[in-house]
Amino acid sequence: MAKNRASRNAPFGVLVIFGLFWSGMTLMFDGILARNAIHQLRTLTYSTTQGFVTHTDLECISDDEGGSYYRPIIKYTYSVAGQEYKGERRRYDEEGFGPRTAQRMVDAYPVGRPVEVHYAPYDPAEAVLHVGLEGIDFFHAMFMLPFNLVMLGLWIAGFGKVYYRLYRPRAGGARIWEDGEKLCVRLSSWRPLYTGAIVAGALAFAGVFIVDFGRGSNPFMPVMLTAWTVIIGGGLMAYLYHHFRLGPDGCDVVIGTFGNHVTILGTQGRKETIVVPREKVISIEVEKIEKRDSDGDVSYRYVPIVAFADKAGSTQRERLVEWCNESRTEELAAWLRERLRIEPANKDASPTTTVEPL
Repeated sequence: MAKNRASRNAPFGVLVIFGLFWSGMTLMFDGILARNAIHQLRTLTYSTTQGFVTHTDLECISDDEGGSYYRPIIKYTYSVAGQEYKGERRRYDEEGFGPRTAQRMVDAYPVGRPVEVHYAPYDPAEAVLHVGLEGIDFFHAMFMLPFNLVMLGLWIAGFGKVYYRLYRPRAGGARIWEDGEKLCVRLSSWRPLYTGAIVAGALAFAGVFIVDFGRGSNPFMPVMLTAWTVIIGGGLMAYLYHHFRLGPDGCDVVIGTFGNHVTILGTQGRKETIVVPREKVISIEVEKIEKRDSDGDVSYRYVPIVAFADKAGSTQRERLVEWCNESRTEELAAWLRERLRIEPANKDASPTTTVEPL
């Protein structure tokens, strides 16, 4: 028994360790990007003066993996209150770029060109050429979006497991609500918000390569605004599509207020809605499905099944949902039996096992 409990806890422990590592790395990069963005937003309050470009160059920097990137060097002079200053900061926390992007940035500042210099009122020696956010800030946010969504997914999964263990919600954790006329049960824990987030993350992941290939890692602002419009719009459309597929009640099973009928809606792969009078329900069972992959590894799924008599008197069996947790499926079946006042056929019986073909 202790060994089985330890084996069940092992995946959760791995999830926690991986989640902490992923979250730590993601939050670290989020913090760096947020700090850079805050610095740039502060420059909107800087004073301005005219300056002149005195020197431009590209610095090639080799990384630890044998690759290289380029940093544009733009030097300029300016004066404040009769005192001359020298600067070489285009913007705060300038990073390396690919050769094409870096060369484009250098070409925009030929030597001798007059430029508008923005300097800090409290320290005129601290100056930049670009104020506010640029395309690169939105590009970095797009790059980090999939990582942040994975992090949030790990948090939701982890907190969900902890909540279930601490509070043991009814019906195996199925979402249940009542509107006065009926009792609605949503069997799937997958929500429209998750679908929208996955689509948005996938669009952001693809957008990184498309934008970087087309305009480099410092794209123009209109390019990034278009990219973010596609990401947000695509995620919203996926959310609405999933939301409307749930139907007007957003549930899978509807039980009449007095338990006089059960409605199994056309969700979870069903093509039509089934309405069964309570007195026609024969039993609610749990079927254990054995699945074997091409490598011979075995996994199990658990399916609550409603057995009922149709108009011709024949027995029909309707699967409600597939879950991977046996105890939660048994709790759902027990809750349904209680609501419909149906006794289990055999309280000590084990779930019927079905082997699915490869």
